Amino acid sequence: MDTAAYSLLAHPDQWARCRHEDTALMPSGGVQLSWRNIEPEEAGPGAAHRLPPGLAFDRWGNAYRSHPEEDRVSVRPPTADATCATDLDWAGTYPRPSALAVDADQRLYVVQDGGARIAVVDLWARGALRRIPVATQRHPRRRSVDVAARCCEALVLTRWPAQLIVVAGRRGPLPGPPLVRPRCRGAVAAVRVTVAPDGTVLVLWDRADLPPLIADSDGRPVVEVPSAVDLVARADGTLAVACRPGLPLRRFAPLEGAAPGAGVLELDPLALPGFDGGSVTESYGRLSCTTADGNTWAGGPSIRYLPAGRVVTYRLDSGAYRTRWGRVFLDACLPPGTGVTVRSLTSDHDEVADPVLPAPPARSNVTVRRPDLTPPLPGTAALAAAGATAAASLFRRPTGREQPWAQIPADDRFETYEVPVTAGPGRYLWLVLDLTGTPGLTPRVRELRVEHPGHRLLQHLPRAWSRDEADADFLQRFLAPLDGLLRELDNRAVQRALLIDPSATPQEALSWLAGFAGLALDRRWPEAARRELIAEAYVLFARRGTMAMLTRILSIYLGYPPVLVERWRLRGVPGAVLGAGPGSTAPARLGATVRTGGSLGDGTALGAVDSADGYTTAAHRFSVLIPADLSREQRDVVEKILADQRPAHTEVEICELGFGMRVGRHLHLALTSVVGSGARWGPAVVGSVAVGGDGVVGVPPVREG
Repeated sequence: MDTAAYSLLAHPDQWARCRHEDTALMPSGGVQLSWRNIEPEEAGPGAAHRLPPGLAFDRWGNAYRSHPEEDRVSVRPPTADATCATDLDWAGTYPRPSALAVDADQRLYVVQDGGARIAVVDLWARGALRRIPVATQRHPRRRSVDVAARCCEALVLTRWPAQLIVVAGRRGPLPGPPLVRPRCRGAVAAVRVTVAPDGTVLVLWDRADLPPLIADSDGRPVVEVPSAVDLVARADGTLAVACRPGLPLRRFAPLEGAAPGAGVLELDPLALPGFDGGSVTESYGRLSCTTADGNTWAGGPSIRYLPAGRVVTYRLDSGAYRTRWGRVFLDACLPPGTGVTVRSLTSDHDEVADPVLPAPPARSNVTVRRPDLTPPLPGTAALAAAGATAAASLFRRPTGREQPWAQIPADDRFETYEVPVTAGPGRYLWLVLDLTGTPGLTPRVRELRVEHPGHRLLQHLPRAWSRDEADADFLQRFLAPLDGLLRELDNRAVQRALLIDPSATPQEALSWLAGFAGLALDRRWPEAARRELIAEAYVLFARRGTMAMLTRILSIYLGYPPVLVERWRLRGVPGAVLGAGPGSTAPARLGATVRTGGSLGDGTALGAVDSADGYTTAAHRFSVLIPADLSREQRDVVEKILADQRPAHTEVEICELGFGMRVGRHLHLALTSVVGSGARWGPAVVGSVAVGGDGVVGVPPVREG
């Protein structure tokens, strides 16, 4: 079989070494068109805040917003609009509140009195825990300007001096991480702080004559953002920066695979409708900002792409002179109205005369490692000559990737396109990619592969047909599609063993492979779960109908193991019942809370049997305890699994326990115990819940200082 090598451009570092003209990098590698900035004068005037309002969300989705001018903090439930917010009056008053934060223990931190004090509110107990003065005898003028949650505590950013202090529920204030002033000329002031998922502390510094700077706590600069007023480190690792009203929200992401501190890339900006210049935060993956009426969610992309851009690759080396290059394969996403064309130029000269100057990609401050090792760009004259030639349009391959049995995710929007190298023979190759788009859409090129050498079918034809260089170039391109088809068929035949490997076969062939084991796959299963089910099919069939087999199949689908409890194992267990609260008449049940004795479930499926039907009377009953809240589709799939795989003489009940912490896992001696929130669980409030029959009354007073 005739094989070919490939020159590859896929890693972000490789794309960063190319010459870019109005193009930007993608975080995972690849290029797209850059976009036009919205200038500050286009944004319109915005409200100026002496004390910017704060915004925070708790685990239940309630939105807390401070109103500095009105000396109050409002609470809005997740199902209500901005006009349905109520005051947070059950935890005291808050004079001149500003920044807010909620930690993992559901404690709300309020910067009040213009930064002179921090109020800590327990959202479980619905009461204030303490109010902490920020100023000390050593620093009488110290004031807090922002607060950010870090796990079960909060980091408070102070001014005069600029430093970080740690505050928790009943602990603190304690010294926080060292805060180093970034190196820059002029006066700087720390105004905002956020904590990334990996624990990195990022601080927004306001500079007098320069754009605001975002740096880490060690003073290392991250990115400059003009007109920035707030920032939030998101759970997906990106950084969102809100600018003054009228400007879009800018997003930044680290370069994938790059060393720490190598730079960040800017992502498409988002619209912030009604933003008043106060605060921005994240709740369950969505961004929200303060408005004049309360808060609102971030909109879609707010962007206008440039109409065209160009990428010139660095020199690709085939390793042999007079090489006839083969086809170029591009993994690209081309929305309607966009396009990509390719030009090529080759050379056998080791030295490049008058190379074009490098140009970094837009929207990034990526630092290229060892730029001296980057192969040279093409010469100025050669590039101009290549620009005068006709560009080759892309052809979308109907069979997908050129690699045999390549696995393509079902949600992958990138297609594989093919184009021949139109330049003559040469050891070195440069490619010029011209991207065109619309104001709202851009083409994206993720990966580029060039095969070398091309096919050798000319060697099997009469020499007279290819003696002339023009005839040889024509035949080389004319026979390339036929050679590609034959080569791909050979590669598929050689590597056909991949088809019977559940972990390597393409997802399109999973149903075919499952047929060997007599399985009919459910398309609602995740792809990884389907592969694992096929791999374990024969082992599971040997234990069909057993608890171990049912537990394993449900674990494969859900991603975590459920607990199967047979009713006969509960016989003789005393019925100590944990209720939902003092005086409650509703017993706690599996699926809502926990009942430590008696039957499982709600008493309907497993209660007393009135029917005379023998199957109903003698059926073997069991319950499936799932420590999660299932969606409608997940519930249907679990019911389908149990209907197909459980023994015919059994009856089953599904109990969703919600997310929680398992203590030992068993309460009924290897049966059940799930400690966590459910449909009837509530917090134990001091003064409201009876403990052991004796009421505990009284609420500890708010401690000042």
